[in-house]
Amino acid sequence: MLVLVVSVIPEGPGFSVGRFDKAAHLCEYLLFAWLLIQAVRASRTPERYGASRTPEPEYRVWVWIYATSYGLLMELIQAMIPWRSAEWGDVLADAAGAALGIWLGPRFPRSS
Repeated sequence: MLVLVVSVIPEGPGFSVGRFDKAAHLCEYLLFAWLLIQAVRASRTPERYGASRTPEPEYRVWVWIYATSYGLLMELIQAMIPWRSAEWGDVLADAAGAALGIWLGPRFPRSS
């Protein structure tokens, strides 16, 4: 929900990220994907999946697809809003951030 709000509010002179736009996208989707991976890890029961609490690779792929698709959807919404603009570079930064978040997901925090 926060990603949606940040994606559609008007940018003001005191709120614009300016030249750090791509870094902001990367960090935002890194956190988003990391949280999704943590949700998958927390929802898995050891009885059903064995002792390992690390998501299998197919979960990581689905989380990346979900996060990247959400970033693309936000850019499409921004293209329809007069005070916002859409850029393919933002989608690429979202996808890279999501990939980094997925890579960090099972590494931090480590399960005991």
